[in-house]
Amino acid sequence: MTAFGLAALTITGVAVGTSASAASSAGSQPQATTRVRHEPVVVQDVSVSVPGQKSVDAWLVRPSGPAAPRSLAGVIYLHWLEPSASTQNRSEFLDEAVRVAEHGAVAILPDLTFPWAGQVFGDKRDVASVRAQVAAVDATYRALLAQTGVDPHRTAVVGHDYGAMYGSILAAREPAIKAEVFIAGDATWADWFSIFFLSLDSIPPDYNALFAGLDPVDNVTRMRAHLYFQWSGQDPFVTSDVRAAFQTADPTAKVSLYSDAGHFLDQNAKNDRIPWLLDQLGLR
Repeated sequence: MTAFGLAALTITGVAVGTSASAASSAGSQPQATTRVRHEPVVVQDVSVSVPGQKSVDAWLVRPSGPAAPRSLAGVIYLHWLEPSASTQNRSEFLDEAVRVAEHGAVAILPDLTFPWAGQVFGDKRDVASVRAQVAAVDATYRALLAQTGVDPHRTAVVGHDYGAMYGSILAAREPAIKAEVFIAGDATWADWFSIFFLSLDSIPPDYNALFAGLDPVDNVTRMRAHLYFQWSGQDPFVTSDVRAAFQTADPTAKVSLYSDAGHFLDQNAKNDRIPWLLDQLGLR
């Protein structure tokens, strides 16, 4: 198992949607209905070791009491990229992690770094950067599995935007992962890199081919009905063609389209995915 170190400990407040932890992750977004917890939840700052790379900073969210072996589910949350947003980091899903922890899960929320803090070149160096981030995500998932009480056969990955794209690779490579939520991600790496980072009018075929085996649309087929796609109807980054490609890749997946929502989606999407995830993990 990957080694990780524990740093500062924060005990969350007493109500979902009003605690300091939940509020910090949501910014100006609307909050879920407040509900008093039955069990206290703790949030820990952790550092996950990754061979050959800088350690990953993450939050670990779990019920505070002792846990029997395999009594807890596990969820890894992978955030989006949006330079203008305060939540383009591990804070994006913190309030959701607190909610699933209340129901008997351990959640881990890493800070992702590529392409957040890495340069896109338009050549094989980008593939190496994606693979390095995949390795960091994998190490973080293994740190989750190492947590006391986590059942390795009741785990899930939730990702948004680039986080969803990395989550698709993790879910494809880890057969014990039971469920995946894929929120507003692209079908291929070369698409967003070419358009939004390299400012190209089209995707160079040779560049696209470099990502063979890594593209999200090719990595969602394993999950079948345990996959949940969430799309927005007002999304400037994800086209209807992208949605259709994913539908073809896994026609048995659950799909929700939020017609009036933007790329961040909205509270309705959150309200839908949390109970779906709890059901998938046997927590309801």
